[in-house]
Amino acid sequence: MNSLKLTVATLVLAGLTSGAGAQITNSAHDFSSYSWSGGEICKPCHTPHFANTAAGRLWNHTLSTATYTMFDGATGDSSDLDRESRLCLSCHDGTVALDSFGGMTGTNFIPGGANIGTDLTNDHPIGRDAVYPTTTSTRFNPQNASHQVVSTWGTLRLKSWTNSAGAEQFVVGCRTCHNVHNAGNFNHMLNFSNASSHLCLTCHIK
Repeated sequence: MNSLKLTVATLVLAGLTSGAGAQITNSAHDFSSYSWSGGEICKPCHTPHFANTAAGRLWNHTLSTATYTMFDGATGDSSDLDRESRLCLSCHDGTVALDSFGGMTGTNFIPGGANIGTDLTNDHPIGRDAVYPTTTSTRFNPQNASHQVVSTWGTLRLKSWTNSAGAEQFVVGCRTCHNVHNAGNFNHMLNFSNASSHLCLTCHIK
């Protein structure tokens, strides 16, 4: 029992669960019903031992090495994205199998609309194409000192990205809008409800 408590506490501190409200069970990221998962939810993404330290988050999944067509039409690789978006695209760009984790090479690729591919020109810009203004503009609500955009409906966090000159900037990433552990149990694993476009209007002045 003590070891179980320690394991849960460690995961919460590492940001791998959202505590008592986490709803990853039965979410789109619960792969425990697939034979290749070994009946586990966490293992396809995380591992307590022999993790990919470069990726952080006790990462267990093979990282994508794809070249992306960014929102502005330029080409780029994972260095154009914040760290957490790189992890998301390890499955969602469709170039690495879902069951490629723990040193295994898998054969089961993400299906349907969840596979956004490597052409990101028709997706909301992330990474270098979504550098967020640091001051109020006529188009965007301002970020605060913690690089959050706060609204009546909820708070969205910008993600740290280091540009080619070595300067840190804060950009929109996958996790700005989505919660990978489905903590709030909102549609599309969003950070909060987009009813009446509330999530969109948190950043965009319309």
